Amino acid sequence: MNISYISLGCPKNEIDLEYILGSLDNSFHIVENFDDADVVIINTCAFIDPAKQESIDHILSALQKKKNNSDFKVLVSGCLPQRYKEELSKEIPQVDEYFYSNDISLTIQQVRRYLKSESKKSETRVQITPQHYAYLKIADGCNNRCSYCAIPLIKGDYKSRPYRKILDEACYLADNGVKELLLVAQDTTFYGRDLGNKKSISDLLVSLNDIEGLEWIRLLYTHPAHWDDRLIETAAGLDKIVKYIDLPIQHISDTVLKRMGRKVNSTQIKTLIEKLRKNIPDLALRTSVITGFPGETEKEFQELLAFIKTIKFERLGAFAYSHEENTRAYEFDDDVPRKEKLRRQQKIMELQSQISYMNNKQLIGKTINVMIDENEEDQDYAVGRTQWDSPEIDNTVMIQSEVKAGEIYQVKIISADHYDLYGRVESLNKNGM
Repeated sequence: MNISYISLGCPKNEIDLEYILGSLDNSFHIVENFDDADVVIINTCAFIDPAKQESIDHILSALQKKKNNSDFKVLVSGCLPQRYKEELSKEIPQVDEYFYSNDISLTIQQVRRYLKSESKKSETRVQITPQHYAYLKIADGCNNRCSYCAIPLIKGDYKSRPYRKILDEACYLADNGVKELLLVAQDTTFYGRDLGNKKSISDLLVSLNDIEGLEWIRLLYTHPAHWDDRLIETAAGLDKIVKYIDLPIQHISDTVLKRMGRKVNSTQIKTLIEKLRKNIPDLALRTSVITGFPGETEKEFQELLAFIKTIKFERLGAFAYSHEENTRAYEFDDDVPRKEKLRRQQKIMELQSQISYMNNKQLIGKTINVMIDENEEDQDYAVGRTQWDSPEIDNTVMIQSEVKAGEIYQVKIISADHYDLYGRVESLNKNGM
């Protein structure tokens, strides 16, 4: 049986799909195009309205094929059925099966049962990322309860994965050619706290740093309220931890932060950023912010804009607020017009474009380490990343040289634009960092 997939949403969702595909027995053959498939699994996202609409569009598109081939099976997993179980079954009954559980191990059992797949002796993952990098989920769910966020409604409370299980999976990935490991959870800095602090994120990073074969370890989705001095020291001192921290602040106005339920104020955010930059040389900070949160005044928006201009985050994403039902913020008056939310979002991204261009120009003439992600014969450039860039969301380095995907090279930067660098290879880097 040929099986295809569509992966939507965040890397945490992507990992779940890799587990599902890896659980199927050898009678299933994975094909890229669902036109060639007997079955398609659509792993959905339901975080905000645009993500929900994208998921529904893909479901409807797959069902078009089913109209012409009644034997074609459309299976839907992920956050959309977890959040809208009753509504989906009622509104789109043509789907052959919805998988509603937010427990991936239970979803795997349900998928196997539906497809009549035999159990495998050991669980594996079918990587849908390039072979040289992989995401590693260290927890599910969230206890932060930010007022705008639907994740706890979908995934429930924070659940750290067992320490040994994470390390075993990391070793498996490294043994299979993974050089860069990207740690993900709704809040990676909260790891272990639900287990009585027996093991922390700092302990986990120390253990991962010892795994042979890994060269870069990247920490994503950290929360400003859960950093401590030990974690800063760990991130600064371990040789495989890239000098990159994903630190979503969402806003800087104390009034807005309080309404968001962020458990951190502007002074704490500023102090943390100062500590991080002081203790971790050559650090790149990525953040995300929300525009048009209920009650956000022009003055509060200008405060956020001025803060971004002062701090000059190396990487930043701005998102217009989405009014999500059943969240605490849904009770607030969604009083910032959509047009104004988008204007503020655009204003921030225009500023960030200038900051990014300024930072990129400073790298011209320097030689830096670059990991190659793509090297296709029909492309003019190979595409790579520095340690300051996460796959798919950050800047890239374009190289007109003979290189191999998955290797790290020393590249001299010869030109730059707002979000891309252009360089030539000086040598192969054997040391990773």
